[in-house]
Amino acid sequence: MVSKKWLNVIADLLEIDPSDTVIELGAGTGNLSEEILKRGPRKLVLVEKDPEMISALKHRFSGDHRVEILVEDIRNLFPLRRYDKIVSNPPYYLSSLIVLGLVRSRFKKAVLTFQKEFAERLVARPGTPGYGSLSVIANLSFNIKRVATVGRGSFKPSPKVDSAILIFEPKDLPEKTKECVLKYGKVIFSRRKRTLKNILRPLIGERAEDAPYSLKRPYHLTPEEVLEVAMWLERILSE
Repeated sequence: MVSKKWLNVIADLLEIDPSDTVIELGAGTGNLSEEILKRGPRKLVLVEKDPEMISALKHRFSGDHRVEILVEDIRNLFPLRRYDKIVSNPPYYLSSLIVLGLVRSRFKKAVLTFQKEFAERLVARPGTPGYGSLSVIANLSFNIKRVATVGRGSFKPSPKVDSAILIFEPKDLPEKTKECVLKYGKVIFSRRKRTLKNILRPLIGERAEDAPYSLKRPYHLTPEEVLEVAMWLERILSE
């Protein structure tokens, strides 16, 4: 991201306290990092794997004791446990992995920029085309606020699509509950326009008739109803 306007917006949205440890996933050349440091965090961890970017970061922040450069692939870091704030303008192909990684992480707040269509899936409501298992687990795990759409011209190189900035604030959902939804969410949405009993029959046979909301289609279930089905499946399959 090269737009000074949006870099400042993202840094402000983090609401950094002097005691905060912030991690930036995919720091690039440090444009966003520089704005974050102006807000006075206790520590800023910059994650990057590209050798050229790492060299640029070391040159740019060599005199700042608050900065730690972590040479690592983002995919190897989750779950994150030691950071107060998380921020990223990640490669689009890592979007689902990052959201699912955040579900298993512990933090106060995350500000992330995703492809606009992907962001719409995360906040999709039941009955809409984008609604699916990822919408459910994201809704159950976080309060998500869509802040703004960012035009493709705000990035260099410029992508072919627009992006959206989202704020994630964790809800108090037990770890076992999260794992249950992660385990069965894709099963429940595997044929989203068939009735739930028909989707579950290959898995549990005729007991599918007794499933909660067995006559409804998954894309019409609320996140809370999907959770109820997932917990029911967990009990049935553990008997």
